[in-house]
Amino acid sequence: MERRASQESLVELIDSGQFLAAEEIFSERRTNEPMEMVIRAEVAMYFDRLEDATALLEEVAPRIADINVAARFSLTKGRLALWQGDDAQAQTQLQSAYHFYLFLNDSFGISRASLNLARFARRHGEFEDAATRLEAAHGGIKGRTSKRTEYLRGIILTEQGAVAADRGEIESATELYSEAMRLLKNSERGRFYARALVGMADLKCAQGDFQNSLEIYKEADTVLERYDLRRDLAQGQLKLARALIRLKRFERAEKLAEESRELRRGDPAGESEALSTLALILLERDESEVSSQHAQAAVELSDQSSSTGARVRSRIALGHVKLAASEFKEATEILREGAELARRSVGSFARRIELEATIYLAEAFHSVDTRAGRTELVRASELLNQIDDAFLTEEFNRVSAKYEEQIVFTDDNRLVFDGNQLPRWQDAKRTLEGFLLRNALRQTNNSLTRAARKLGVSKVHVHNLKKKHGL
Repeated sequence: MERRASQESLVELIDSGQFLAAEEIFSERRTNEPMEMVIRAEVAMYFDRLEDATALLEEVAPRIADINVAARFSLTKGRLALWQGDDAQAQTQLQSAYHFYLFLNDSFGISRASLNLARFARRHGEFEDAATRLEAAHGGIKGRTSKRTEYLRGIILTEQGAVAADRGEIESATELYSEAMRLLKNSERGRFYARALVGMADLKCAQGDFQNSLEIYKEADTVLERYDLRRDLAQGQLKLARALIRLKRFERAEKLAEESRELRRGDPAGESEALSTLALILLERDESEVSSQHAQAAVELSDQSSSTGARVRSRIALGHVKLAASEFKEATEILREGAELARRSVGSFARRIELEATIYLAEAFHSVDTRAGRTELVRASELLNQIDDAFLTEEFNRVSAKYEEQIVFTDDNRLVFDGNQLPRWQDAKRTLEGFLLRNALRQTNNSLTRAARKLGVSKVHVHNLKKKHGL
């Protein structure tokens, strides 16, 4: 009886978001009771000890004889599989948990299972299904007020905020995240509170409000550091670094990216993302050689992982390096790889990084194949109809403007006429005359005689052209 009461107390702690208290209890005593082992696995998951969680669940699985334990086991194993990217296992276990709780008529358990099935649906870009499941999860605890319902309600609202943001419902997403932050700050104050903060900061960034995103990201990072959640902290630091890049605050951004890299040492995906960010920072500071080395290393590391995000981001970074070096053909090849990798993935994040890769692919094509570039701009325009991102919208407009130019002077002193959008004859003639004359005079130290010889015309003609163009 005493042991059962103790287990119920631990369940209550976990369901209320009090993971630090549960961790302290387990540091002093633990048993091999099946329910307690499942709870210990949940605590291990919360603190990013995924291997420990996996071992505990594998050990307890053959010993489960109670339906309540089976329901919690399935939910925990499904959540773990979701974190590890094992979609087939996640779906099977979460659906089993849902049906267990349905049989038990446990509305709180049904809500938790529905929440995680909604996460699964959102990951696969099924926003309508996710929204429906989240409404059901919310309905299961409607009208109830307790520590555990307030905690669960906060997590549900965070997910609803993410779905609203994915659907472009910015005002609704802002309200949902705000309420989630309030509830989780008053209940858990840990990983899920930080997740709500990051969601709100991401929303600010999408709207181009980078300055106001900074303090929110910083608060999230403080929480994650206090709980020693190194993986989430590393990701949070990179998000903050990217916001600082938009604000041209490169020194602080570089420091954060370096810290993130240290936290993710030994994790190819995490280290690759940090190196990709560092490459962009160094490129902005004209340290092109080191930037190129970082970007190349980021690509190599990302290819050792299964992370689509890391693989695409590394190729975007290397594409930027190639663009800056006027290596346009190489830029198109690497950025096309990135865009295609993202295109084969599902979910809102995949669409966002596909948009980013596609915009810069179109920019690279502008100096190689304008017809192909226009095709990529059409794709980017279609993606922008689904995604709300102020910075990428500006970048799309900037690159699109290049395709409106009929005559282009490149950085490496070349004059380009667009055969797909021909200029007027007189405009083209005047531009070509000025271009040839300026370069001929520059190469001959302003000697009319030698400039005329170089251009194959008379000295008088050069003199007249010089007057005409006001040189």
